Amino acid sequence: MTAAPHQSGFSLIEMMAALAVVSVAGLALMNATQATTRNTAAVQDRALAMLAAENILNAQLAGSGRLQSRSGDYDLAGIAYDWNLTVSTTDDADLLRLHLVLRKDGSGRVAAEIDTFRRARS
Repeated sequence: MTAAPHQSGFSLIEMMAALAVVSVAGLALMNATQATTRNTAAVQDRALAMLAAENILNAQLAGSGRLQSRSGDYDLAGIAYDWNLTVSTTDDADLLRLHLVLRKDGSGRVAAEIDTFRRARS
């Protein structure tokens, strides 16, 4: 009897199994990339909204006259926002509470919210 010659390489079954493993890993990477892209967009939206809220609050604080509750519209980076500033008194007569709520225009969802305190102007 003669021995069968030794063949090197992979069988078709082994190649198909390896391809299946690589395919599953590729799908997992695609899902991770998609989730990262979605999260990046959400972080950008929140950062722009907070920047807009800070700009509005600074403009109100820099204005002359008495601080009072107001509302208005604000545009930043092509995004329209509606804002509402509520000024209320605190237990300390010399301190006012400022509460700013910012919403994307036409949406009821709060995009940013800031609470701060300011000395009452005499």
